Amino acid sequence: MLLGMGVPQDLDAAAKSSSALVDGGGARAHTTMGLLLAHNLTGTEMSEEKRQSQALSHYILAAMNNDPIAQILAGWHYLKVGDCDAALQYFRRAALAVIPAVPEEMVLPDSPRYVWPEDDSFGEAGRMTLDEFHFVELMAQHGDADAALKTAVFLYRGIPGLPRDLHKAAGYLRQAVKENSTSAMVMLSSILLRHNIPDVEENVVDLLQTALDFGEKSAHAYLGLLYLNGFRDVPKDLAKAKFHLTQGVLHGIAEAFYLLGSLYEEEESGGKSDEAIALWQVSASVGHVPSAFRVAERYWQELHRVSTNADTTAVFAQALCHSAVSMYRKVALSGDWHHLLESAYEDYINGYAATALMKYLLMSDLGYPSAHVNAGRLLDSGSDGIYKTEEALQHQAVKVWQKAADTGTATGFLRLGDIHYYGQGVPQDLTLALMYYNNASMLGSAHGLFNAAQMVEWGEGVMQNVTQAREMYESAQELSDDAYVPITLALARMDLFLRLNATFGLDLYAVNWSLPSFKEQWDHSFLLDTSMPAWDIILMIVLGVIIVGMVAVRARSTPHR
Repeated sequence: MLLGMGVPQDLDAAAKSSSALVDGGGARAHTTMGLLLAHNLTGTEMSEEKRQSQALSHYILAAMNNDPIAQILAGWHYLKVGDCDAALQYFRRAALAVIPAVPEEMVLPDSPRYVWPEDDSFGEAGRMTLDEFHFVELMAQHGDADAALKTAVFLYRGIPGLPRDLHKAAGYLRQAVKENSTSAMVMLSSILLRHNIPDVEENVVDLLQTALDFGEKSAHAYLGLLYLNGFRDVPKDLAKAKFHLTQGVLHGIAEAFYLLGSLYEEEESGGKSDEAIALWQVSASVGHVPSAFRVAERYWQELHRVSTNADTTAVFAQALCHSAVSMYRKVALSGDWHHLLESAYEDYINGYAATALMKYLLMSDLGYPSAHVNAGRLLDSGSDGIYKTEEALQHQAVKVWQKAADTGTATGFLRLGDIHYYGQGVPQDLTLALMYYNNASMLGSAHGLFNAAQMVEWGEGVMQNVTQAREMYESAQELSDDAYVPITLALARMDLFLRLNATFGLDLYAVNWSLPSFKEQWDHSFLLDTSMPAWDIILMIVLGVIIVGMVAVRARSTPHR
């Protein structure tokens, strides 16, 4: 009911049902009540501090009853207040609940969808809607090898509305293999090495060797896996496994790092645990979930060892704790609930803003960076259908944009700058706004740098410096082609102001022109189809008329010689 999953979203009914169920100790009911309280959706009047305290109480009760979502939420709370030990306990319990279902090859997805195209640095590469999938599958059924490979990839991963189907994926891969697709050879081999697929009896050694002969270096990783465990009539051979996995590592194959680490950890190889950890740290850094879990467990063990050592410094123990939390958190975020990101996007596309927002708010609380941005955009739009008052909506927007900024997202800093510049849900603070704009610009945001330049030019929250502002405008122009027109106009307007000030002894910067933000100039002037003219254009036309008039008056008053 809260998320609109299979039934229409009904927050009141969700609150009523959860309230009734918590008395019986229902873990997910406690989590739901916690979410409703944390996001001010219960309709009850209480202070922010009290709501958050009650929400935490529900999360802890749910966590004690083994709800991993609540364990993550509780972990985030304790991490935020500086209690790393408590955070570690909760994130580890969530990771332990998740890891048994994590495929050995799983890498956390790194290209989420954004509801605002401006935020999407990945574009639509590698993504597919259900309709697009059916079109590609139709092409595959008509003999297109590339389409067969794409179809297999999405059947293997699964997408919203399309459950995972290994048997069908293997069938399309076999089709692509017949057309000599080395990627299909490797993928089919990897599936067969890990899953028992009825009626698929391909010779995996031949497939991988053929792919390798055609230059597909990733085949080394799966030849290593084959010899690491043995397969069908191929016996286990650690020497061959080590050779192929080492080659895979040399070619940067993430899974080869994980598998070679597993080989090093085996007693038959001498139990080289330090070498294994070093390899797993590399694969964990690119999102390989099982590697992250193995590293986290090593940190956990080390933390318990040093805690009994009187010579261990508190600083070292805290650093070790935070390292472990970081890894366990990666594992926890790989739980099945990460599919809610796609589900929320589908809701948004289909016009269900309220259910999309609630899912994004949950995912934001769980720590998914894209969810901070998407929830913020939906709250900014004001059409969420959840919050009844502008005050409540703005308060929630400030919270999610702060989370976005805390994760180092340029958009988060940019929106916080706007919020503090205009006083949206917070007191206006121009100094703080400038700081946030500068933070956004340091992350490559032309938008943020333009806004900061505008504040420096007009002396808002900082000493006025038109020379520095010009340099900032020019730097912003180098960051984004889209900024060319508004920045060109800003520079032209600056030159005009300076010329008029020098010629007629004016101070046009002392006039309150009610400057709009860069976003308003950008959206309403050039990039969107709108009848609203650009502020810079209006100003320049008005000033041009004034100049012509003043020159004409001056010409009349000047005596002819």
